[in-house]
Amino acid sequence: MIKAAMLGVSTAVIISTGAFGQTISIGSSPQGSLNYAAAAAVSTVSNQAANLKARAIPQGGPIVTLPLVNNSELDFSITNAVNAYFAFRGTSTFKSRGKQENIRVVAALFPLEMAWFVRKDSDIKTISDLKGKRISSKLSKQKSILLQQRAMLATVGLSVKDTVGVPTPNGERQLQDFMSGKIDAYNYSLSSGLTKQAHAKVGVRALSLPDTPAALKALRKHAPGSRIENRNPSPKYGFITAPTNIMVVPFLIMSSAKVSDEIVYKVTKAIFENQKKLIASHKVFLSMEKKKLHVDVGVPYHAGAVKFYKEMGL
Repeated sequence: MIKAAMLGVSTAVIISTGAFGQTISIGSSPQGSLNYAAAAAVSTVSNQAANLKARAIPQGGPIVTLPLVNNSELDFSITNAVNAYFAFRGTSTFKSRGKQENIRVVAALFPLEMAWFVRKDSDIKTISDLKGKRISSKLSKQKSILLQQRAMLATVGLSVKDTVGVPTPNGERQLQDFMSGKIDAYNYSLSSGLTKQAHAKVGVRALSLPDTPAALKALRKHAPGSRIENRNPSPKYGFITAPTNIMVVPFLIMSSAKVSDEIVYKVTKAIFENQKKLIASHKVFLSMEKKKLHVDVGVPYHAGAVKFYKEMGL
């Protein structure tokens, strides 16, 4: 189904490219996700500032979109550093798909903030309390969530085998299952519109990770490049009611090595020079740091992006 749909998308992109010169596609997770919001924001600034005809195309999680980028069926894609790391090497969640050696980093857009959430009145107070509880499983179209589950559970010595799995295809359905009471906790982004929706509808609370060297080591065993950071209560996140340690991973825009240096250069420049417009699309871009757009995540950067960063003296 996805392949058939993408054949239509790819054909449309090829036709448009011939007619207009520079039409680009940015693959993302379903609408309502932070992944899609980032793709839409980058599409907007690419259209307005780089004279490109860009559009966000919701297809699924990185397990779906990164191979499409690798095979040049999509020009760009949104993912986090952990997925990019595994995809490039063909390990972990990408072991069955093999190395995605054509993918390249364009920019580290902002830090992805992840946490486990429960209902505000739940008797689940810590990550350890998730033992024996119902959580989403399978997630065939968004396997990155499974990776994040394993990484955070590992900080307290648990695994998904210590929980009760409830199959669901993606993060959006995970949230629906949570709000309907089918699962006891869910793992997702703090900034996602879906998390805000869940908080508005049923009231949610973020669980705190242990912040110890052992916990960090366990986290990175499953999620290379991730880190543990503290978040204090603030109007930004009403579901954080006390100092809470969360999982942080750089959020990236990726491209294919086969996309022209010129196009990638233009997109990188548009991102760098238009943070205010990105923020207007989604406030998560408030946390974007221009000096950290080119952080090392263990995956090569696209030559077009490298050219821009060198010109900026970064």
